[in-house]
Amino acid sequence: MQNFEQYYKDLQKLISFESVLSNPTSSAPFGENIRKTLDYFLSLAKNMGFEVIDYDGYAGEVAFGSGQEIGIIGHLDVVPIGIGWNTNPFNLTEIEGVLYGRGVSDDKAPLLSCLYALNELKNSGKPINKRFRLIVGCDEESGWRDLEYILTKTTLPEYGFSPDGNFPISYAEKGIVEVSFCIPSFKNFKNVKGGTVVNAVCDKVTILPQESAYSGGMVDKRLLDKYGLTLNDNGEIESYGKSAHGSTPHLGKNAILPLLNYLLECGEAVQDLIDHLFLDKLGVQKMQTEQGFVTLSPDLIEEVDDKIVITCDCRIPAPLTLLDLMPIFNKFDLSVKTKKRHAPVMVEKDGAFVQTLLNAYNFFTGEKAQPISQGGSTFARAFAKGCAFGPKFSDHIDNIHDANENVPISYLKKSYDIYEKAIFDLNDTKLL
Repeated sequence: MQNFEQYYKDLQKLISFESVLSNPTSSAPFGENIRKTLDYFLSLAKNMGFEVIDYDGYAGEVAFGSGQEIGIIGHLDVVPIGIGWNTNPFNLTEIEGVLYGRGVSDDKAPLLSCLYALNELKNSGKPINKRFRLIVGCDEESGWRDLEYILTKTTLPEYGFSPDGNFPISYAEKGIVEVSFCIPSFKNFKNVKGGTVVNAVCDKVTILPQESAYSGGMVDKRLLDKYGLTLNDNGEIESYGKSAHGSTPHLGKNAILPLLNYLLECGEAVQDLIDHLFLDKLGVQKMQTEQGFVTLSPDLIEEVDDKIVITCDCRIPAPLTLLDLMPIFNKFDLSVKTKKRHAPVMVEKDGAFVQTLLNAYNFFTGEKAQPISQGGSTFARAFAKGCAFGPKFSDHIDNIHDANENVPISYLKKSYDIYEKAIFDLNDTKLL
């Protein structure tokens, strides 16, 4: 990177925006903070001399060149901060060569790296043989309404990548379904609430006993200690866990399970929830294909009317589909509803596009890596032939939706080198 000091300053500013989904306005469909973040990023691109399009605050586009189109897509919105941070999540903090901040991995820093790499190509003096289009999303974490909107305004390139996954390169992504399971409301507890978004492991749940905790209601302090629960000043029982991405629930600690175990011993009818959503009694999560295993992560819990609803993030590897899982879900003895979000996707492993990106990775790592599949869903799905391409290296702990999201500076610089070479090489590669 030719100007890391300026890159660092730009990244500091990007991280400082609390770009979490909030109340919309007429000019800010996802809230004022996300709007400000988009404005800042597009101003950087405009000052670099790129063509810039603002899609009414839903998304942005940075473009240059002519010829066959190559897409790059990322996002500026971030998940809520959660709990457990050791630094201010919206203040880029360097500790012993590691950068901490919400968005430093997912996805502000990688998106900024791609902007800088495109700028280096633009200023290199080389013939520009492709038209590069960097799509800047603002609602990736909360429903992809940005992508839905932009597709009403323009068409996207056939080929593209998203710097929002894993290295070396993900040629395939699992299908994603939201699955909600319901049971009747609890007899002696109310107002259960837990989780932040459906694609992040639940790290906190609260519930209120029907009778006051201070008059000897349904609060068993022995059981609280047994399951690591606490009682807050409002008389609510609290359960804490550790967040992780919904596609890798094994990397987190779900706060819902200890609370359900407590409720079970208090006489509530939650055994089916425990058996099927956590103990995998019928083996849903043992189903496997080339893309990996099915995952089912219970990430949200709430009381709605007279029901307790637990919403799960379910990842389904191709060629399996929801139709293969429904007969098993219907045996759970739980009311079930589904919402399909994304179908599985696969791109040719041996094609010029995948191999060009892969070669850039192998060049800077010295590896002989091969394309991989991933469970996470990325904006790469926006392209007919799209791949997730970094920024996470296999030896860096995945913490993108967790507290203390971080990236070593050495990894940040290496990923930048990979993106720069990939972009330069794509400029010269004929894609059929």
